[in-house]
Amino acid sequence: MWVFVKQCFLCVNVFFQVLAVFASGHGNAHSTLLLANSSHTTYSFHQMSECKHDEFYDLDTFSCVACGKEDENLQSTPDKFSCECAANYVTIALYDTQHHNPLCAEKCSDILSTDKGCQVATANNSKTHCDFKLVNFTDPNNDFTPRSVASTRPIRLTPAGMHANGICNICDLKYNYRYLDYCIANEVLKPYLKYNSFWQSTSANAVHFGDLKFVVFFCLALRNNTACSQLANLCIMSHYSSDKNSPCSAFLLTQVSDVAVKYASMDEHLRATKPSLFYKKGKETAKMLTEPLGVSPKQLQFFSTAYHLDGNLRRWGAFKMSHVNLCQMHAQSDAADWKPQQEIQFARFSKPIRCELTVENLIDLAKIYANNNFLSLFLNISRETSSDVKRVSLEALPILIEDITAENSRAPAAEWQLVKRFQLIEAQPRHARIHDQQSKYEDDFKLSLYRSLRYMESFEIHYEIHDHNQIGIPLVKLRYRHVDLSANATLNAVHPFKLQITFERIAEATQRKFMFEVMLPAFLFIALTMAMLQMLNYRKRHNALTTTTAAATECCTPSSCLLEFLLHLSSYTANAALLCFVLYILVYPVQFLTQRSLAITLPIIKDDQRSLEILIYAAVLLKLIFICVHFWRISHFDLFLIDWERPRSCEANHFTLKNNLDTSSVCSSVRTFATENISTWRIIFIANEWIRLSAKQKHSAAWQGLLVLPLVQVFLSARWISQDLALQLFFIVTTSLLIYIIQLLVCSFIFYRLFGDPLQKFIDLCSLSNISVFMLLEQSFGFYIHGRSPNGFADTDMYSMLAQMHRNSQHRCSRKGLLGDSDQQSYIILPPLNLRIYFEKLLAPYQRSYSISQAHFQKEINTIDAAMERSSATFNNLNRFLCAFIDHDVLSLLTGYQGYGLYNKRENFR
Repeated sequence: MWVFVKQCFLCVNVFFQVLAVFASGHGNAHSTLLLANSSHTTYSFHQMSECKHDEFYDLDTFSCVACGKEDENLQSTPDKFSCECAANYVTIALYDTQHHNPLCAEKCSDILSTDKGCQVATANNSKTHCDFKLVNFTDPNNDFTPRSVASTRPIRLTPAGMHANGICNICDLKYNYRYLDYCIANEVLKPYLKYNSFWQSTSANAVHFGDLKFVVFFCLALRNNTACSQLANLCIMSHYSSDKNSPCSAFLLTQVSDVAVKYASMDEHLRATKPSLFYKKGKETAKMLTEPLGVSPKQLQFFSTAYHLDGNLRRWGAFKMSHVNLCQMHAQSDAADWKPQQEIQFARFSKPIRCELTVENLIDLAKIYANNNFLSLFLNISRETSSDVKRVSLEALPILIEDITAENSRAPAAEWQLVKRFQLIEAQPRHARIHDQQSKYEDDFKLSLYRSLRYMESFEIHYEIHDHNQIGIPLVKLRYRHVDLSANATLNAVHPFKLQITFERIAEATQRKFMFEVMLPAFLFIALTMAMLQMLNYRKRHNALTTTTAAATECCTPSSCLLEFLLHLSSYTANAALLCFVLYILVYPVQFLTQRSLAITLPIIKDDQRSLEILIYAAVLLKLIFICVHFWRISHFDLFLIDWERPRSCEANHFTLKNNLDTSSVCSSVRTFATENISTWRIIFIANEWIRLSAKQKHSAAWQGLLVLPLVQVFLSARWISQDLALQLFFIVTTSLLIYIIQLLVCSFIFYRLFGDPLQKFIDLCSLSNISVFMLLEQSFGFYIHGRSPNGFADTDMYSMLAQMHRNSQHRCSRKGLLGDSDQQSYIILPPLNLRIYFEKLLAPYQRSYSISQAHFQKEINTIDAAMERSSATFNNLNRFLCAFIDHDVLSLLTGYQGYGLYNKRENFR
């Protein structure tokens, strides 16, 4: 029942507060704005000069608030932070709990005036000086302004000179409490004496918390804004204590939802206590931390307010990291290139500042900052309005102090206890008589100043970047360290300090959609198309040969075509994935680095990073499959060096041979007589050159590594690159590609022009050696280099070779090409199936000889000699057969050769 009554009272209280907002004018009506579709509450910042003469400035909402109704005759004080009576009015009461503002009465025009409603303003004649302001319950019968009396007696704070008994410089401590220049009646302060138990029962120092009951009374009973700000500072000094009678109890009761029942008592005021110090726990706070603010700033502009311990404003203005950098005064930082005085750049990595502070440094800092510098941080989210007027809006930054509760060190954000104000360093002073016993020039004197210190060990501003570069509310993460200055403490003991700014990308739907939903499918479609074209070309090539030959067996079966399609599809898919990755790495960092004003941020985020890893792993796996099959194929292809050289014994009578089947090559005819052997140096030399040519590349892997590694190390050592994965990959890929392209250009336009193309030099060497290269990669597909010498022979002395080269240079020889009217020497060939069958038939004796020699089954002759003899016979047979084939000597193979045998297409045979 009592809980129901209490809830009704709260609802009525909120209702009347809303009415008061609308009644007080526009100054307070729009001071707090709720962002559209957001749980963020932002304040519209007003300059103090905008406040009218009857408005005071509310530091909690940064807005101008009306002092009261027009008939209350109030105006703002010169500092604009409170209200007072107008110039032609006399202050009857500085504050009244029923009216919540000063009470004023019009001055009488004459001392003897009998007009009702006026007050004779005369000095107190009993004493020349008044020392105290009286705080006591109001006597309803003697009130100047008639009003209904509430159930509880209102409290009035009477100014000096307006005491009813005419006494203003005596405060009887038997019936009153003395606090500053106030004389507070015992009966008034009695409900607040319980707050003495906080510093009496704990280790809290009475120097700061001894007046806690007075501060609570002025804040909760008299609603004094300065006293409430001081109470918030005492709460911070207690390290946000959750004890019942701690300075934080009033804030926890009215500002934190899940502790209201725990800290509620029926004599406490249920009205929300200002300033706002705590955030409510729950889903709303977690939602606030994860939702974007709806702004995309180019710089993170922060605003800060600093307060003295007594609650008065110390400063306000732009916040810089130097305001919280404890390293800058007494220690050397390891991030000297980062200037905390500069504005904080959005989405730019900054190296953390770390340093070691000695106890002596901390004591010196405590003398400057301790217990007298309380900060609140705000984010400036100003926008340009339609009238080109910049509206300044501030969003309070939530502060996560990791060591005040166990929930703050765990992951669920809904359980965090976030605050809005903090301090850099707190010091608990010793009793004065203790450090007075030490000499000030001794080191122990500093240690005797304080019992303990609590300083900010880590300061981190962390923010998230959402879609379209909208940021979430920055979260300030703090961690404190307690330093006990006991008898064992030394001034040289060191303690760490860390200052950093971090950010994290949460999502970027536009970039992800473009790259993973547009570019990657487009590349995969192109890869599928190319694989199908390769498969169709493979099928057309083999089926065409099948139809033009007498072979009854179809060469290209559906299974072989499918395997060929899958093989090329894996290769092209890997290329598409790698190209997509390279574009992702190059495009967005280039836009990021070249933009004048920050419009985009770095592309790699958590989700994309995982997607890119999967993309790379799949591409490498598919490419590895293709490379393995490719290496297997090139390790099983057939390569034969056709020797066109004629035996010397045939030179005199080759025109009388009967077995020459209308061929221009005598060696292509079949002979039955023994001839003089031809030297094999040319074939061995061409074979060695072929092996050397197959290992040549247009770029050097050694130079690539030697140039890339130093440059990458130089780039990655930069401060703004060293910790960013996107920029690291960008510079690695860019450097590798540039050096690779430079090598190709140098090799193609400089090296090849100075020293010649290696492939063309090999073809010329084949012509000089009178040797052709016949290569079959597949059953009916291969390459051919026509190296037949136009001079007819090459196995001769050096003089003849020089003479041949001289005639070639003067163009006095026939053309080198296979066709008489062309110099084309390299071809893609599609030999008929019969040629492949006959080729394997001629090669069979060598294969049987090789297998027999391996098994050691041949007994009649030596194994090595037999293998050499069979190899030599096989070579001679294949050489004569291929010579005849090239010269059209085998009439049974002409049908399959014509029309489909040769394609005049130059290929890179490497």
